Amino acid sequence: MAVQKPVDLIRFISNIPVLSDGTIPVNTLDNTPTFTSEMYTPVYALSALARMTQDVLNSDKIELINEDLDPNTIVYMAQNSDLASYAPDIYLLLRAVVLESFSLLYCIEEDIVKLQYVSTKDFTNIRTNINYIADYFSTESKYYKMIDTLRNMNISFGYLENQVEVIMNERGVINGSI
Repeated sequence: MAVQKPVDLIRFISNIPVLSDGTIPVNTLDNTPTFTSEMYTPVYALSALARMTQDVLNSDKIELINEDLDPNTIVYMAQNSDLASYAPDIYLLLRAVVLESFSLLYCIEEDIVKLQYVSTKDFTNIRTNINYIADYFSTESKYYKMIDTLRNMNISFGYLENQVEVIMNERGVINGSI
């Protein structure tokens, strides 16, 4: 039986453009960066695990269900804001962060062997992107409500980073890269 996930979540994380090296192309001619952080530099790239998960999203392994998203999720908040049109580069980066999160959870629940493709650098990049987005949101009052959710995501990624090896050992996966 296929894994069931809300259609809005899958739509949010699907079809993120990515080059063969994992880089997410950003149109810098028409779309000058909307924000420069003094503390964080965004990493417009997907991890190997997220790229593998993109293949899963395009297969029949996930059954789409019409279930409303929790209003407290970052996906719901982003979809019910003007972020996609107001700051498309930030919106794209947020989609990438959510795809990374989904990839890790999907892997832990459904395909544990792929966890060996996760590196410390992946976690660093994801957390840098979360902090960059939160930094941007702090400059726009209409996005303040999303900052708490991003901070919780950042903490969760910290926990996951420190538990990947434990999870792999418990599930009998050998030769992890963390």
